Amino acid sequence: MVRRDPLLPNAGIVARREYRDRTRSPLFVASTIVLMGLALVVAISPIAIRYLDRQTVTRIAVVADDAQLASVAVGVADSLLNIPPTGSDPAKWERPFDIARASERSAAQADLAAGRVSGVMDVARLPSGQLDVTYRTNGPPNPVRSQLVGFAALALGILDWTSSLPKDSQLRPFQTPVFTPVSIAAPGDGDQPVDPQELASRSFLGIVFVVLIFITVVIYGMWVATGVAAEKSSRVMELMISAASPRQLLTGKVVGIGLAGLTQYVAIALPALGVLAVQDRIAEAVLGPTWAAGAPLVGLTPNLLGAYGLFFLLGFTLFALIYAAMGSFVSRPDDLQTLSLPLSLVAMAGYLSAIVALSGGGGRWTTLASFVPPFSPFVMLARVMTGSVAPWELALSVALLLVAIAVVAVVAVRLYAAGVLLYGQRPGVRAFIAAARRAG
Repeated sequence: MVRRDPLLPNAGIVARREYRDRTRSPLFVASTIVLMGLALVVAISPIAIRYLDRQTVTRIAVVADDAQLASVAVGVADSLLNIPPTGSDPAKWERPFDIARASERSAAQADLAAGRVSGVMDVARLPSGQLDVTYRTNGPPNPVRSQLVGFAALALGILDWTSSLPKDSQLRPFQTPVFTPVSIAAPGDGDQPVDPQELASRSFLGIVFVVLIFITVVIYGMWVATGVAAEKSSRVMELMISAASPRQLLTGKVVGIGLAGLTQYVAIALPALGVLAVQDRIAEAVLGPTWAAGAPLVGLTPNLLGAYGLFFLLGFTLFALIYAAMGSFVSRPDDLQTLSLPLSLVAMAGYLSAIVALSGGGGRWTTLASFVPPFSPFVMLARVMTGSVAPWELALSVALLLVAIAVVAVVAVRLYAAGVLLYGQRPGVRAFIAAARRAG
């Protein structure tokens, strides 16, 4: 005969108790207020960064013995480094680079050493007629800036060569080519590809979402483990286990603490999302109407928010069950550090794999990890944010996560049932395996 073990009402009573105790604690209220402020700072930071960046102009001095060569070098470098972004008004756009000719090399070197210019582009003509371009900086060179100056040097060489051809040459004058990067794996809305600005925005949002999942999994998971360990150390567990089954206690704790964490998360996220929703209006008021063409967070859509919410809930449920079983095997809350490190490393591996996926790397490992729990809540979300994910891939990842949660729930209940009554024993691998075989 199968023993009936309904979840309700005992699991609901445990969940209400855990939720009430967590949300009414002064630490919960204080941490929620602090994290809410930090979330607002993060939400508004792109506008602040853009405002500060708008005030910064990079000065580059051009030096050459030939006045005509110096003038051409200034024009070529200016045309390549000061390209207005797509959709902006060239008349109102502020140039990020100020490129001007320096009268003497010594004066340019003095300005560079004093920090009055960020770089010196020294153009000289060798006896063979070849141009020799040296870009000097005060300290380690900026890779992106050095690459742009290198392109300018190449264009200057081509332009200098074409100008030296005979007048009756059939070659057309040199023109700066139009360069447009296109990715075949970039995300799209239907059949339309996502523009580079939105792709960069999604990468930024992906990092924020992955970091939030990692933090919430570790922090709220430790809440579950700490709650179990604290009750066990005070022998309250002996009374609770006599009134409710391990399955009811485990479910109630995971649901109650999970809802407390979700309450804190919503309280933190809603103000930040409100700022993001009106970010373009705030930016237009602070930076002017040209901001609309360069807003950094234009990729936040309901579908991406839904994907984040789905993987957040599934990831938390998976890790919370493991943390609860882990907490039942320690006699003191201090012993949690011994068992929490391996689980934290697993979450860290998923987090780092997601960061690699957001940067466009990882290859086959990224694809594989997006299907394998417990890495999939991190990596599949990263792929959804920055790559083209087929519907069947998303469905398979969610299905495997649900299967993993079901299997872990069965094992966690067995471990929890055996672990809550173990006092004075140090946790070990053999104890876990033996409990999983005996209990249930």
